[in-house]
Amino acid sequence: MKLHYSMAHEPLLDRTGRDELIANMKKAGIQKIWIAGFFSGKMVDMEELKEAKAFAEAHGFEVGSVTIPIGHPGNSLNPDDPDLDLEIPDRWHYRVNNLGETVYFCGAIDNCLIEDNGQAAKRLYEAGFHEVFLDDDLRVGNFNALIEGCYCDVCISEFNEIYKHQETRASLMRQITEKLSTELMKDWVAFQCEKITAVIKATNIEGVQPGIMVMHFGDERHGIDIPTIRNQIPDTLFRVGELQFNDASFTKPYAKAEEMLGIAYHLNFMDKQFAYSESTIFPPRSLKEHNLVYKAKMAIASGLENVLFMSGTWVLEESYWKAIADALPVLREFDKAGAGVERHYPVHLAYGTHGAYAEPIVPTSLPVLAGLPVKPVRADQRSEGGELLLFFGDYELGAEWQKKLPLYKQVIFDQTAALKNKAVLEQLKPDAAQLICWDHAASTRPSNEEISLLQKRVGEESRSFPRVMEGSNIGLVWLKDSGKVILFNLLETKNQGVVMITDHPYTVTLKALSFAILDGAGTWTEYDTEVNLGS
Repeated sequence: MKLHYSMAHEPLLDRTGRDELIANMKKAGIQKIWIAGFFSGKMVDMEELKEAKAFAEAHGFEVGSVTIPIGHPGNSLNPDDPDLDLEIPDRWHYRVNNLGETVYFCGAIDNCLIEDNGQAAKRLYEAGFHEVFLDDDLRVGNFNALIEGCYCDVCISEFNEIYKHQETRASLMRQITEKLSTELMKDWVAFQCEKITAVIKATNIEGVQPGIMVMHFGDERHGIDIPTIRNQIPDTLFRVGELQFNDASFTKPYAKAEEMLGIAYHLNFMDKQFAYSESTIFPPRSLKEHNLVYKAKMAIASGLENVLFMSGTWVLEESYWKAIADALPVLREFDKAGAGVERHYPVHLAYGTHGAYAEPIVPTSLPVLAGLPVKPVRADQRSEGGELLLFFGDYELGAEWQKKLPLYKQVIFDQTAALKNKAVLEQLKPDAAQLICWDHAASTRPSNEEISLLQKRVGEESRSFPRVMEGSNIGLVWLKDSGKVILFNLLETKNQGVVMITDHPYTVTLKALSFAILDGAGTWTEYDTEVNLGS
């Protein structure tokens, strides 16, 4: 485990408070600081940047650089600072949505923007930086299932020339939003992905390791083609996309479960040595201290080695540093207990075919809440190690998925998926006894009753993997090679359940928001940190 913190450079120049800040970060175990050096087309003052970097390094920190490569659509850096300069340069042009509306504060990716990012990387290298992490507005769509992109006249003309189409904004919008042409959708998505990848390539100069911070469930529909990026720039750093940056969302069990699914999904594409968490508070002070610690535990449970704390241009206050420092011994022990052991997911949750198909962006969290060792898998991904496939929700059972079905001992379709794919299933089922239709539609915010229904359905057959048999809102990650499981309580209250591991049921009790490790002999170790549920 390595702890990181992303911040603006100014606090490291503030002689009235920087010594205290450094001391707090030291106590919290921070080893590497990432300093913002390029904001929406504008370089930070290089002499100030060098001074901030030197000060941090003199106190034993490693230092990398973060950039805002194309801008942010709105003040998503620090609402406390209304004067934050988010305007893009005059030489860039704004992204345009499919209605022809300007997406303010966000540049369209053209040659000028790409060249400026390349120049920024060169200047940061000259200032002594050897990594440049591109912030997560390096995308051409927002957090939704839609295929977006830039629909300005220049981009549409460029698209038509490269891909031999004759589209207008109106015809593109209609065909893509109504999914009338798979070929066109794939071409448009590929066009957008090439632009994102080009920005990373421009940053990949001699002596600099580039990185991209990926949005929650971000994929090709947002212009982010992780497999191609890895293929063309093998050493790229990736931040796996999380969400739920504040208590209003994070306190809900299904929201935490969705984060775990999002991490597992992105790790399908990435080597863990290049993967970072996103343990973020936004807006300032909106996430309680114990929830920030919980985010770090989620990253560790998922097998991430780099835990990255972020807070925009707002600097974490003393109470947060104290919470991390107090939890540090537990975090280290928890990390040590699972270090080097592969996370194994024999339960797969069907997650569409490819980003270009624009299927639902967030799968149901039901299997996590039911305590199954589960991860989302796309039809274009390898499925080795999968035993049970849950085909839940409004996803297409296309040719790619049909080829993969025989790889699983059993496939369970919920009511939504069964109705959507009724004709295909009627053709397949006579020759495929492992295909099961479950008379229930998995919901986006599952109840305890629904969780129990899934546990009973899964329990009707013999299973080789550990799972929660009774109880709800207890997540499970399988450390197969060590014969252990990680359990995590998604509730802010004490929680109890029955866990089946190595054919033996164990009754377990977890404290509020606690994590624990259980082995096949019943040995129980809880990784508990202080939880303050007060206002």
